[in-house]
Amino acid sequence: MAKQTKKKRRPRRPRGRWVLQATALLVLLVLIMGVVGFIYLSAEMEKRFSGRLWSVPATVLSDSVVIYPGQDLTISAVEDMLTARGYRPAVGGRLRPGEYKRSRRALRIFFRAFAYPGKDLPAREVGIRFQGGRIQEIRTGSRPVPYLEVEPVVLARLFGKERESRHLISIKTTPENLIHAVIAIEDHRFFQHRGIDWRGILRALWVDLRAGRVVQGGSTLTQQLVKNYFLRPERTLKRKLLEAAMALVLEARYSKEQILEMYLNEIYMGQQGSVAIHGMGQAAFTYFGRNVEDLTLAEAAALAGMIKAPNRYSPTRHPDACRERRNVVLARMRELGLIDAAAYESALSQPLRTVSRALSGKTLGYYVDYVNRQLEELYSEETLSSEGLVIYTSYRPEIALEAERAVREGLAALEKKRPALSASDPAKALQAALVVVQPKTGALVALVGGRDFALSPYNRAVRAHRQPGSAFKPFVYLTALDQVTPVSWIEDMPTAYRVDGKAWVPRNYDGRYRGAVMVREALAHSLNAATVHLAVQVGLSKIVETARRLGLQSPLKPYPSLALGAFEVTPLELAGAYAALANEGQRPHLVTIKKVVTPQGAVLERRHMSLKTVTTPAKAFLITRMLQRVVREGTARRLASYGVDFPCAGKTGTTSDYRDAWFVGYTSDLLALVWVGFDDNRPTRLTGSSGALPLWARFMTRIRPWLHPQDFPVPPGVVERTICLDSGDLAVQGCPRKEREYFLAERVPQKPCTLHWR
Repeated sequence: MAKQTKKKRRPRRPRGRWVLQATALLVLLVLIMGVVGFIYLSAEMEKRFSGRLWSVPATVLSDSVVIYPGQDLTISAVEDMLTARGYRPAVGGRLRPGEYKRSRRALRIFFRAFAYPGKDLPAREVGIRFQGGRIQEIRTGSRPVPYLEVEPVVLARLFGKERESRHLISIKTTPENLIHAVIAIEDHRFFQHRGIDWRGILRALWVDLRAGRVVQGGSTLTQQLVKNYFLRPERTLKRKLLEAAMALVLEARYSKEQILEMYLNEIYMGQQGSVAIHGMGQAAFTYFGRNVEDLTLAEAAALAGMIKAPNRYSPTRHPDACRERRNVVLARMRELGLIDAAAYESALSQPLRTVSRALSGKTLGYYVDYVNRQLEELYSEETLSSEGLVIYTSYRPEIALEAERAVREGLAALEKKRPALSASDPAKALQAALVVVQPKTGALVALVGGRDFALSPYNRAVRAHRQPGSAFKPFVYLTALDQVTPVSWIEDMPTAYRVDGKAWVPRNYDGRYRGAVMVREALAHSLNAATVHLAVQVGLSKIVETARRLGLQSPLKPYPSLALGAFEVTPLELAGAYAALANEGQRPHLVTIKKVVTPQGAVLERRHMSLKTVTTPAKAFLITRMLQRVVREGTARRLASYGVDFPCAGKTGTTSDYRDAWFVGYTSDLLALVWVGFDDNRPTRLTGSSGALPLWARFMTRIRPWLHPQDFPVPPGVVERTICLDSGDLAVQGCPRKEREYFLAERVPQKPCTLHWR
């Protein structure tokens, strides 16, 4: 038999060596994946952080206010001004930023620092003394100051879809108390770990196992920031692992101070209506009326306590729960040695005092809506909702608040007096518009487009086209001054005019016709027949030209009914036209947006005062004098019974069938227009005197502390003469009824009175 050959066996590798190599390969693979993952996550996070970190809405601000010694301003008026800006009375001896103390004749105020792009006012403590309803003295420390600029008010933020409100803060200006409070209650080992706190995770696990439920979380501040900023709020293992990985990357790329600053600006801090409050800067101002650097220890602890459940621990909605949570934070700070026993006891004893503001959506809505419409013509929605623009406006809170009250309370008073005006359906309610302008600058300081923006956001002041009625008559008489004087005689008789082939007869409101009447009396008593007669005599096309120069854009036809305002205008349009009369013939461009500033301080838009000459100062003065006669003895004479005792001029307006009631009045420094009517144009049975005038008087008497009415100055080109009231000629010694009257220099009466010449 042949011998069989044996195969040689390969020597087997030791099992341990194979496992070692596989492990090394796996470790290498994990390391490679980790490095790749780190690079990828780092690049993605860097891309996000290198751009704009947050979508910051545009901030709309009011105008600032300047007060000075000698100003007629009561202590209550200044206190109301402070309330509108979120200031509150101080408790205890020490005054802190955002607080004031009132005594019988003085105010001590600690003004907050106001630092927005385009406006920077320092924090300062100021004393104001009053005497007899007037500011006697303003001092900072022992030094008297000639004037004081009071900060603007934040009116609104123009949000995107997320409706997040955020005021960014710097870690450099964030007080230690707030930093310590947040770290103590959320992550006391923040400065020791590198993004993941393994000790904290094990401790939380042990506590949860003993309790049989989730009691503690092991997430660090860094992980919370990653979760809020990058990830969806889903409870999955994949998300938790990604959260941990991103936290490690974040800690590797950024310093602890940078991470903490991002966290303090990102954290969700509850709701204010439909708006989400984000960040400690916004929360400090919303809840406590403080800049973040001015927070007390107790307030800082309350905000830190809110992080766990912002709406459950809201100081405005659930003050008791917020106080208990604040005390937990304070106890934790004391336990960690971050505050001493004295500070702890002092903070525990402090009441939870939130701030309330007088301004509301009802007050602000119509004005902000108008500003927003103007901004949308200049910037995209994304720019307005995300790039942090700051918009300075002409809005005056102390005046606008009274405008809103005058509309709301004035309409309620009309409905109480005349129950037929009331309606259970808000869509059919009696409405009003109120427009307030500074004629010399064109500043639109207040605008109310209805009785309640929440119920009806339709802005009647800007968008409602209504007939002005007799409120148009001053422009007829302005045109006529080239041919007549205030004491010229015109016919007040029923006269038929042909309009589109039909006869039309203007009728006076009271049904009486006075025959020959002076021009100034015809305007004072709003005589329709006399006004139409004058308009036809002067030339209807000339009246259209005057209206166009005054800024009326509505379609105008040279029909006799034009003289009685039988066409449509918006309240804002009519207010602008009257502003030219109040401003010596210079029509101002009405300004709401004064300037738009970027977060870096660059001015994108700046609106300067713009005036256009539309008539002479002399003619504007004569019309103003005749409108003063309207107030003294004409259709607006009821103003005196409402307490209007200062120099003013104005005109009522009532349309056919009593569908619209108007009153436009002005002093030497302010003009206000009021319209009252129904949206569906049904009759109100109100005249300008009974409907609009009471609202105007209510408003103007309430803002009296902010008014400085003077006699209207006599401009060049105007001369004064004594005339006979019976003949309208120059008075002679025998004239029994005489009066001083103003005339254009080129149209001074030359003929002496022949009725009483002896």
